[in-house]
Amino acid sequence: MNLPSAAVPVAISMAILLGACTPEEAQVEDVPVPETPSVPFDQSSMEADIAYLADPALDGRVPGTEGDYAARDMIAERFAALGLEGHNGAEDYEQPFTTYDNDDAANLIGYIAGTDPEVASDIILVSAHYDHLGNGKLGANDNASGVSGLLSIAQAFAEGEPPARTMMFAAFGAEESGFEGAYAFIEASGTAPNPARVVYNVNMDMIGSYDEEGIVYALGAVEGTAAHDLLAAADTDLEVGLEDISDQSDNVVFCEVGVPYVFFWTSDHPCYHKKCDTADRIDGARLVDIAELVFDLADTLGRSTEDLAGAVKKGVNVCGE
Repeated sequence: MNLPSAAVPVAISMAILLGACTPEEAQVEDVPVPETPSVPFDQSSMEADIAYLADPALDGRVPGTEGDYAARDMIAERFAALGLEGHNGAEDYEQPFTTYDNDDAANLIGYIAGTDPEVASDIILVSAHYDHLGNGKLGANDNASGVSGLLSIAQAFAEGEPPARTMMFAAFGAEESGFEGAYAFIEASGTAPNPARVVYNVNMDMIGSYDEEGIVYALGAVEGTAAHDLLAAADTDLEVGLEDISDQSDNVVFCEVGVPYVFFWTSDHPCYHKKCDTADRIDGARLVDIAELVFDLADTLGRSTEDLAGAVKKGVNVCGE
């Protein structure tokens, strides 16, 4: 993320023990890849995904590194296990691009086609970036937590009834260097489904530290937007912060082209972009609650046949100045 200032003892213990090693000592191939969970929103499975992605051997999943390739493989394997369609007919789900620094990078994109002929070409895009900074900054909360949520939500959709609109799931690369993966996605040509058909972006970035403030912010869910009304009426014991906006994660790329968004985020002032952002600090119970809330929102948006971008068309400001 680009912002300024119990259930898996074995997996978490492994991550802590490996934390004693330097990234050079830890080997990516020695870290076991988590299996696809039997059910979505299982706390132990979500924490295991975070422990893998934030393992010292992957050293922050920096674009073009072995950790980046390992993260891509893990996400693609999960998409395949869930039976998601690959974008543009791709079997490996990768949308490659080159970063500003000429590093090899990629987005991982899968989707479930909508069923209502009237709105099936519209896309609800659920997103989370999977990269972080490296050099010992492992990015468990930023943003292995969001990827864990993304994978659980994709599983819930894959195992449920398909919605009216197309549901697309994107794990973006190179967010930390300036939302590069999101820009590569929106600028892609000849892809199917067409990224120009995205009508709502539901983004997750740092959703693993609810316990710091006791609140999850739904940034961009300002009054007048579809997400605002749905979240205000949500049946949850989470404290949900509405009305604020943000241009500090991949959602900004979509907002710039008139796509409304909601960006789920929990504050993590002590360990933001620091080496203490490790898997053992994740608030696992609330991570599950947040992921389920995001699923409920995306599911409702996906089944709606209303004009979801209506608020933006009417001039509601969700992007900021």
